[in-house]
Amino acid sequence: MAGIAATTPSGDSRQRPLVMIVDDDREQAEQIATFLSRFGISVTQEDNGFAAVNTMRRDRPAVVIMDVRMPGLDGIKAAQLAANLDYKPKIILMSGYADQVKRATEEGLDVFAVVDKPLPLRVLVRFVQNALNDQE
Repeated sequence: MAGIAATTPSGDSRQRPLVMIVDDDREQAEQIATFLSRFGISVTQEDNGFAAVNTMRRDRPAVVIMDVRMPGLDGIKAAQLAANLDYKPKIILMSGYADQVKRATEEGLDVFAVVDKPLPLRVLVRFVQNALNDQE
């Protein structure tokens, strides 16, 4: 998944806030990316926490939508590492497992939201838009 360029529906290269989707389920990540791009949101994707942290350092996405449960570095640990970056992306953690949502909530992470999957895409885009509007 690494190296997928940020896209906009019109191919417009103007600088827009970047949203990164991090999910080891490539089909789900692509579905979210396609939906967000319809709203003019630039999107990049990663399929694991290690790549996500590297992309955060390099590309500085404004919002990160990240699955909690992934092999290797999970979303909670990646969010903990992101807290040490020199900028603070708005992180939305998602999980389809109630125990993982509870774990993420109890960790006291500095994240924008922790949500249950599946989340309707229309609701997710509102979370993203609110996170983008909440940028400092």
